[in-house]
Amino acid sequence: MASIATLRDLSEALIQSAKDENKLDKITSDIEDFFSVLSGTPELKNVLWSSTYELDERKGVTSDVASNRGYDNLTSNFLSLVLELDKFKSLLNSEQTFVQKLRKASGRIRAEVIMATTPSEEDLSKVKAKLREVIGQEVEVTSKVDPEIIGGIIAKVEDKVFDGSIKTQLERIRSTLSQS
Repeated sequence: MASIATLRDLSEALIQSAKDENKLDKITSDIEDFFSVLSGTPELKNVLWSSTYELDERKGVTSDVASNRGYDNLTSNFLSLVLELDKFKSLLNSEQTFVQKLRKASGRIRAEVIMATTPSEEDLSKVKAKLREVIGQEVEVTSKVDPEIIGGIIAKVEDKVFDGSIKTQLERIRSTLSQS
């Protein structure tokens, strides 16, 4: 079936429908889970990606995944429409952008915080509060330990990086000294 609908059109329609039905958080979680399932099951991705399988078979597979994982009907219908309009490859290729768009629409932003040692809950709360202040939205924070940064913190928020690590500061000093 030929269509001039773009993935952007489909995603905007999904977001608007989810807002109208007050289901944006659920739809965002469903889509994040769907991408997680695909990344953990290459065979599934191959079936959905391949034109070797009939459209009805591929739509049946997404319907089964949606049913088994407890996805909302909006999510299930969106995935079916993406297949029907031959936009599945575009969806996979724009996974990060698409998920960020959903998160932003639902007011959810993810941040990864990298520290030299395992942070305490109090440290994470302080970082979360500061990021909320800087970003202006609620932030979901995950942490990662990387002893190579020596100390300080690196925060990756969507496509922004805030690098306050001692390693980076030492590299800047080294660079400045070598230029003199």
